[in-house]
Amino acid sequence: MKAIVVSLGCVALASTVLSQTASPSQDPLVMQGRLAMVIRQSSYLYDAGQYEAALERLGALGGAAAQDPTALNLRGAILTRLGQFDEARRIFRSALEVEPQSFPSAFNLGEIEFIQGNYSGALTAFKSLLDRDPRNELLRLKVIACELLVGDENAAQRTSAALIPAGQTPAWYYAQALFAQKKGDTSQAKKFVTTAKSIYGEDNCKLFDESITPANL
Repeated sequence: MKAIVVSLGCVALASTVLSQTASPSQDPLVMQGRLAMVIRQSSYLYDAGQYEAALERLGALGGAAAQDPTALNLRGAILTRLGQFDEARRIFRSALEVEPQSFPSAFNLGEIEFIQGNYSGALTAFKSLLDRDPRNELLRLKVIACELLVGDENAAQRTSAALIPAGQTPAWYYAQALFAQKKGDTSQAKKFVTTAKSIYGEDNCKLFDESITPANL
C-alpha cells in the first residue's frame, strides 16, 4: 500500500505551515505547496511506522485541502495500518468520489479485502484494475495470489503466463514463490524470494513482500 515516495520536509516548520494551510486568503500556488509539504511530512511519519503522528499531521488540513485525493488516500492508508478498516474504506471511497480514476484508492480498497481475508472480493477489485492497467505486474501478482487463495490454481497459472523471469519487476519470482508455497514447499518459496532480492534489490521488492505476506496459502 505504500506507494507514496516522500522525502523529509522541514519538520521544524510544521506548526507554522499547518496553522496556515486552510487559510482561504493564501495564493493557490502557495496553498498547493503547503499541502504538498504536509503530505510529505505525514508520509515520512507513515514510512517510519509512526501512524498516529502521521494521522495527526494530516488532521491539521482543513477545507479543500482535507479533500485532496492524495491526502485522503494517505489518510486511508494510515487508518488501514491502524486496523481501522471501516473508516479506511469510507476515506478511500471519498477519494474516489473526488477523483473516480484514483488508482491508489481503488487498489487500497482491494487491499483491505485482501488483508481481512475476503479474497473473492479482493480478486474482483484487483482484476478490474488489471483490466485498466494490464502491464502492472504488482496487480498481476495480487490477482494470482487471490486466485490461489480462492482455490483456482488453473486461473492463477493462466494469469502468471504474462509474467517473464526477466521482467521489469520481481513479480515472476514472487509468483513462483506463491505457487511453491501453495504446494507446501516453503524452502523453494524462500529461494525464489531470495533470488528476486538479489536481482532487483531489497527496496524494489518491498511492495511485493508486503503483497504476499498476508497470503496464508
